[in-house]
Amino acid sequence: MDRSHKRLLADLVGFKTITPHGSDAIDYCANFLEELGFVCTKLQCGDVSNLYAKLGRHEKNLCFAGHIDVVPPLDNWATDPFTLTEKDGRLYGRGTNDMKGPLSSCLMAIKDFVTSSTSYEFSLSLILTSDEEIGSKDGTRQVVEFLRESNEKITGCVLCESCSNGASGEYVKVGCRGSLNVDFISYGYQGHVVNGKVFGNHLHSLVQFLHSFTTTELDSGSETFAPSDVELTSIDVGNYTRNVIPQTATARLNIRFNNHWSISDLEAHIISQTPDGITATFERLGYPFIGSREAFTEFVRGAVGNVIGKLPDVGTDGGNSDALSIREITDVVEVGAQVSGAHIVDEFITEADLTKLRNIYLGLMTDFHKLEVT
Repeated sequence: MDRSHKRLLADLVGFKTITPHGSDAIDYCANFLEELGFVCTKLQCGDVSNLYAKLGRHEKNLCFAGHIDVVPPLDNWATDPFTLTEKDGRLYGRGTNDMKGPLSSCLMAIKDFVTSSTSYEFSLSLILTSDEEIGSKDGTRQVVEFLRESNEKITGCVLCESCSNGASGEYVKVGCRGSLNVDFISYGYQGHVVNGKVFGNHLHSLVQFLHSFTTTELDSGSETFAPSDVELTSIDVGNYTRNVIPQTATARLNIRFNNHWSISDLEAHIISQTPDGITATFERLGYPFIGSREAFTEFVRGAVGNVIGKLPDVGTDGGNSDALSIREITDVVEVGAQVSGAHIVDEFITEADLTKLRNIYLGLMTDFHKLEVT
C-alpha cells in the first residue's frame, strides 16, 4: 500500500462524518475527482450531502457507489476513532472497514486507471452519499431521482460496500433480504409486586411470547435467499424500582425476510401470532430483491476472478445497502471488505485488503470493455 493511498484514507477518516454530516468529506472527494477530469454535481438535501461525478460522455457508463458517513464510535476505543492509526499492518479508525477504506481503494483505482489509460470507450462515474448508515431517505435515493430526471444512464454499478463473510473482495453480493422493524408493546396491570399473582404480571407473558416468536422458524429459505431471521434488539420497561410492575413494556425486533413473504403478508402473519394484551407496530426498511442480471454479475465475477485467481462466491447474505435504490435504474452488485469488521470497536482494515480491493476495482475498469450492452 503506497503512501498516497494511506494519506487519502487518513484524510477521509479524519472527517467526523457521523450521519448525516459529510459535506466536507464530499467536497474533498469531489476535488480529488475534478483533478482527474470528472464533472462533479453536488446534491444537497437538507443536512445530507450527495455527489454524482462523471468522466466522459460515452453512453456506456461504469459506476461505482458508496457512502462517506459512519456510525458513532460509542464505547471506549484504544485509539482516536477519527485519526488513522497504523499498527502491525492494520489501519484503525472509524470507517476504515465500512466504508472509507474500500472507498479509498476505489478512488485510488480510478486514479490509476485514468492516469494510465490512453483511451477507453466508456464513461466512469461515482455516486457518493452521507446518508447510508441511518435514514437513507435523502441520500442515494435522491441521486437516483436526479439521474432519472437528467436522463442519465448507467450500464452497471459496483457498490464498494463491506459484504464479504470471507476474505475481502471474494464475495459478490447480488441482492438482499428484506428488513422489517417490529415493536411489540405489552400492556397490563401496574401495581405493587405483591399483587402480581392476583392481577397478573404481563411482563411474564411478554417474555414467554418473545421466546416462542424468536425461536419459531418463519420459513426454510429459497434458492437465492437464506431463511428469514428474527433478532431481538431491545426490551424496555423504563422501570428503576424493584417493587412495582410497570404498566407497559416494549420489545424491539428486526426481521430479515426472504421472497417467501411480501411485507404486507409478513405483517399480517405477525399480527395473527400476537396475543391479546400485546400490539405490534412496524417500520418497513426494505424488501427482498435481486439487483443484477446474470450478464453483469458474471462480468464482475470474471473481472474479480482475474485479479484474485478464482471466481468469487455470489449470494444475497448481509445487510441492507444503497443497492436497494440503485437497482431501480441499473444492475448493481456489492464488492468490498469483510463485513465482520463493520461497526466494531477499534474498527480496522489491513493494508493487504486495501491493496487487494484497489486492484479489484482497477480490474473492473480494465475489463469493462468486455461487457456487451443489451
